[in-house]
Amino acid sequence: MSRTSKLEELDRVFVEVSRFFISQWLNEDEQISPKQFIVLRVLYDVKRSTVSELASILRQSNSATTIALNRLVKANYIERVRDEHDRRIVWVTLSEKAVPLLENLLERRRALMADLTESLTDEELDQFTYFLMKMNRASRLA
Repeated sequence: MSRTSKLEELDRVFVEVSRFFISQWLNEDEQISPKQFIVLRVLYDVKRSTVSELASILRQSNSATTIALNRLVKANYIERVRDEHDRRIVWVTLSEKAVPLLENLLERRRALMADLTESLTDEELDQFTYFLMKMNRASRLA
């Protein structure tokens, strides 16, 4: 099989697995999209951020990040807070409403990951993780 064929197969499998994963893990009653989940997850990890810092982490523009944040503010998942020492700085943080939602989604995602990787040996899981991390590093250099 040629490298091009292998990459086409990898792309097809990524798409199928991604669709399955999202359909099983994030259902319509969550009221947040996969992209909104990513924003919430980053804020969960970093605790607070400015829009420009968040945009940099997400690798998107400040305006796209602001649009995503506006929707999350409207849904009461994000709070904007002015810095006490420098009023020009606006911090974004998770709201109290967002934390339990996010923790529930993270737990459901871990359970689904456990189910999906159940057929892998520990060594295969280590290799799979290694290759994904290697691809992630390469994506950051691109």
